Amino acid sequence: MVTSEGPLLSPPSESASTVPLDSPVRTTAVHPDLPEIQVPGGPLPIYSYHPITCQPIEDQDFRAELEQLRLEFPSKEAALRAQEQAAKEARRKIEEVEKKREQVQKAIDKKIKELDTEMKVLSKFQEVKASDIPS
Repeated sequence: MVTSEGPLLSPPSESASTVPLDSPVRTTAVHPDLPEIQVPGGPLPIYSYHPITCQPIEDQDFRAELEQLRLEFPSKEAALRAQEQAAKEARRKIEEVEKKREQVQKAIDKKIKELDTEMKVLSKFQEVKASDIPS
């Protein structure tokens, strides 16, 4: 997750569906720095659940990726540093998306306000135009 060589995990299968972040199934945060991203708090450790589908992850499904991670981060300390860095990166991306969403919402609100003003001006113009027509 630290290198930019590409995604380490395979995308979820099409049969598994995305579980919304506000689902009651999600009860345990994946990391203390990311409390809004949760997975089930079931019998398995939190790292054994896929963060998108909330399905248990089988080690054999990701054996090659796990071996690559073991080579990249040979010690527990290195793995923890990488985990912290990945959590910070995820936090930064989440904040960027939230800022962008707020900007888009502000732009939409501004456009709606402009359209409302234009409609009011148009309706006043039509009223004046209609009253100028002799009966």
